[in-house]
Amino acid sequence: MRRFFGKIIDHRLQLDDEELNHLAVLRLGEGDQFIAICGDEYEYVCQIKSVDKKHIDYEIISKNLCQQNPKYDITLFQAVPKPEKLEIITQKITELGAKNLVLFENEYCAFKPSPNKLLRLNKITVESCKQCQRSIPVKIHDVVTFDDMLNMLDDYDIVLFAYEGQKNIENIDFKGAKKVATIVGSEGGFSEAEAKKIFKKNAISMGLGKRILRCETAAIMSVGLISYKLGN
Repeated sequence: MRRFFGKIIDHRLQLDDEELNHLAVLRLGEGDQFIAICGDEYEYVCQIKSVDKKHIDYEIISKNLCQQNPKYDITLFQAVPKPEKLEIITQKITELGAKNLVLFENEYCAFKPSPNKLLRLNKITVESCKQCQRSIPVKIHDVVTFDDMLNMLDDYDIVLFAYEGQKNIENIDFKGAKKVATIVGSEGGFSEAEAKKIFKKNAISMGLGKRILRCETAAIMSVGLISYKLGN
């Protein structure tokens, strides 16, 4: 069943013009059903009542808890990479079950996303939700400083750091953890001073294999391994 993203306003589902145009292009007609997701825990099965050139009338016929949403809070703390890499990261961590993406600046970052880029990332995670059938997009946070990122780590049960680590994820105990953070650098990585500050936050250095990975590969692999380990 086709999926579209909407909003619940005054107890009524509303699709924006872009989604309605997409629905029309697919030639869905009276009696056809589709699923709407609205950024909450539910998926809404809708049925089309009537269609004309300027309007599509539909109603919600059932509301079901979405089973594809992440069960654990996985946050990727990503030092800002090149824009095209950031788009790939956003798409893939949505599919892999991350809940949050926190972008931060560090010594070796060469880029800073514009407000339009952040809007673009929000659109990417919504589109990825429709593909992977979760209903809650990844929350894209505003860019923070390195020090602000460090302070945010206090809220997590486990903090993993993709930094030349030798500890295999299979040897990391996730028992009782509900909130897990993983930290990945941009193309330039981290300075030695920055790495020391991260380790002072009790971060665990997690190895991702013998080969040197691109930053987008490391981000995707980190989230994927954590999600797999948690059964997320």
